Amino acid sequence: MKKPILFFLLAAPLLFVASCDSNSANDNPNPHPTIDCTENPEACDLTLSNNTFGFKLFQELQKEEADMNIFISPMSVATALSMTVNGADGQTRADMMATLEQNGLTIEQANAGFQQLLTLLPALDPAVQLQLANSIWYRQGFPVRQEFLNVNQEFYDSEVAALDFAAPAAKDIINGWVKDNTNNLIESIISGEIEPDVVMYLINAIYFKGAWLHEFDPEDTYTDNFRLEDGSTTEVDMMNMGQTFFPYFANETFQAIDLAYGDSVFSMSILLPNPGHTVDEVIGQLNTDNWEQWTQSFEYSELFFSMPKFEMKYEKSLIKPLTNLGMGIAFGPGADFTNIAEADLMIDEVLHKSFIEVNEEGTEAAAVTAVVIVETSVPLIPAFKADHPFVFIIRENQTNSVLFIGKMMNPNE
Repeated sequence: MKKPILFFLLAAPLLFVASCDSNSANDNPNPHPTIDCTENPEACDLTLSNNTFGFKLFQELQKEEADMNIFISPMSVATALSMTVNGADGQTRADMMATLEQNGLTIEQANAGFQQLLTLLPALDPAVQLQLANSIWYRQGFPVRQEFLNVNQEFYDSEVAALDFAAPAAKDIINGWVKDNTNNLIESIISGEIEPDVVMYLINAIYFKGAWLHEFDPEDTYTDNFRLEDGSTTEVDMMNMGQTFFPYFANETFQAIDLAYGDSVFSMSILLPNPGHTVDEVIGQLNTDNWEQWTQSFEYSELFFSMPKFEMKYEKSLIKPLTNLGMGIAFGPGADFTNIAEADLMIDEVLHKSFIEVNEEGTEAAAVTAVVIVETSVPLIPAFKADHPFVFIIRENQTNSVLFIGKMMNPNE
């Protein structure tokens, strides 16, 4: 499998950035760690798999919700499902790994890749908070195979606990873990009582907080119209950055800008459709080959930039899109999860909840994925004004790992 290229977005123009910002990476006497694909091949191979899966999942959601805001964490979804894959066997495991784009990897390689990413990614930039946490909660007395728990503890650093699911406190304990590991941004993943057939929850939580390398001045934020795809407009608070150098490129379909966080290890790439083109066209072009090409096409350009402040909450059952992507066997009575326990088990739900707030200071985002197991019987200086629907991607720039993908259709929804 092709390894992602180690990508340092600001390598070429560091002198300019250093002259503008005394807190740039060039001035740091203790540079942040790096990820070497030679030393961590599984992490780099898995990044390619995760990105491919994430783009395809996002495209499936776009088919269902073309006119709605969407925000997901491919890293979160892939992590929770990969934890679950360790309990699958036979065709169920094969289909799940194929859907996760891991069919070029062994289960051992996938586990090692997650172990590396979960350790390396949070340590890359001390100026950015990235927290990744996993947990497994199973019904007290249910005969879970110890080997399954051991693998998830070793490679995914999963917390494991047996709970009396019939007790009202069980739901509160699990929801409390979710709240704690998303810095209170997502308060719960279980809304009602735990159903009697539920035997296990496998949960991933991801939390991200990054200040812009170049923050917006709140005094420059103004009210402006955001143009919707149907031709109407809605008023938004538009953050404004004056004449500044940004990584930028454009093609026939869209123009793109890259906004760095912290020491520039993490960034937000905004893909803004050109006149006559739509968000749907941009999303249709999302694949790993294009992503590699696009992220290597950024060059520093002087431009005016503005974008809306926004806050978004998203919640979605992923059963339908995951079934469309090929892992439907896991959701029916033919599922084989005998590596979890000697019982007839299937996935009853894959629930994803996410939150993002983008303001003048930076970005705060979180996502939770829960796998529920049940027992069966332009001016001269170009202007980049994100005043109409756009796609945005939060990524780590060394392995090009996609942490979050979103599309903003209406900042006021």
